[in-house]
Amino acid sequence: MSDAGYIRRSKRVVYENAWLSFEAHDIVHPTGAPGVHGVVVTPRASAVVLADGNDVLLVRQPRFAVDRVVLEVIKGGRHDGEDGLACAQRESREEAGMLANRWVALGETYEIPSIVQEPVSLYLGIGLTPAALAPEDVERIDVVRMRFDDALDACAAGGIEDAVTAVALLRARPFLKGER
Repeated sequence: MSDAGYIRRSKRVVYENAWLSFEAHDIVHPTGAPGVHGVVVTPRASAVVLADGNDVLLVRQPRFAVDRVVLEVIKGGRHDGEDGLACAQRESREEAGMLANRWVALGETYEIPSIVQEPVSLYLGIGLTPAALAPEDVERIDVVRMRFDDALDACAAGGIEDAVTAVALLRARPFLKGER
């Protein structure tokens, strides 16, 4: 029995590609009811708030599942053998064309803890210098410079709808507002 009270009887991989797999688990819920539950298994990922003075750099990019262009922090999956910080640094170069002089770990968060297994490691990058922009061939990314306070307001008002972005910005707030 798991810490949350589930009994996992068996699992099978229903679908798999280079970025994720989808597993079907035969389980017993904490209530005793039998069931099947789906789990999305992805590599660990990192997300980055890049801060430049009173501004943050966000990215706007198309997202397939919601069929919309989404404004979000820089984020991406780890490569084999890569730790969270190295992933954050690589993604910052690839997606925003920036290097940061100082990095602050902001902990982890879950995207959808009911179905996505791995947490996302959050980082704050401060003291930016330009680097060669190197997006992957499947990415179309626009870098958006925004006042930090405006980004927080956009999260509260629904202008930024990505949950990882909202959590990362909230966790960066004490560092960017001099409260730590």
